[in-house]
Amino acid sequence: MQWQRQLTVVVGVLLAHAGVLVLVLSPHQPQLSRVEPPRISGVFIQAPPAELVQKPSSKQPSSQPVKQPTPISKPKTDPILRPKPDARPAPVVTEIDNPTPDAAEPDIVEPVSQPPEPSPVQVESEHDESLGAPITPPRIDAYHHSNADPAYPSSSRRRGEEGAVILELVVLADGTVGDIKVKVSSGHPRLDRSALKAVKTWRYTPAQQDGKPVDYRYLQPITFSLHER
Repeated sequence: MQWQRQLTVVVGVLLAHAGVLVLVLSPHQPQLSRVEPPRISGVFIQAPPAELVQKPSSKQPSSQPVKQPTPISKPKTDPILRPKPDARPAPVVTEIDNPTPDAAEPDIVEPVSQPPEPSPVQVESEHDESLGAPITPPRIDAYHHSNADPAYPSSSRRRGEEGAVILELVVLADGTVGDIKVKVSSGHPRLDRSALKAVKTWRYTPAQQDGKPVDYRYLQPITFSLHER
C-alpha cells in the first residue's frame, strides 16, 4: 500500500503546484475602498409665500331680471321759426390804395411851370385916406426869373395830384418874405408843402407908400397842373 501513499503524495504535490500557478497567473483584483459622499454645506433660505389666487366663486349669479329705469319723456317744444336771410347781394368792397407816408418816398424836384407874371391878391383892397398916402402893392415881375419855381413832387405826379394853393404872406420892406401860411389848401399836403418851401425864399419889389418901402400882407396863388408845360 506504499505505492498508494506515494501516489497520494504526488497528487497532493501536483495540486499544490497547480494552486500556486493559478494564483501567479490570475490578475490582481483591486482592493475595494469605501467612498463617502461629499457633504454639502449651505444656509437655509425661506421660500416666499405663494400668491393667493382667488378662486372664482362657484355660486352662479341669480337669474332675477334687472329692473330697467323708466325713461323720462322730454317735453315737446314748438320749433323756433328763424327768419330767412335776405337774398340781397353783398356790398362790393373796393380796396383803396392808401398813400404811403411822405418820408418813406423821396420826391424828385421838378419845377412847376408858372405863369409869366403871377399877380398877388391884395388883402387891403380899399384905401383909407385917414391912414395917409395910398400904398402901391408889391410886385414879383422883377424877380420872376430868379425865384425858384415850386417843385412838383414825383409821387404827386404818379398819383395825378393837381390843385391850387393860396398862401397868405407878408412881404417885408426889404422885399423878403416874412410870415407865411396856407390860406386855401390844394387838397394835397405834398403840394401845399412844396409851395410853402419855394415861396418862402422868393424876393419881391416891396410895397411903396409915399415913395418908401413898407411891409405888406397879401395872398399869393400857386397852381399845380400836370397839363401845363
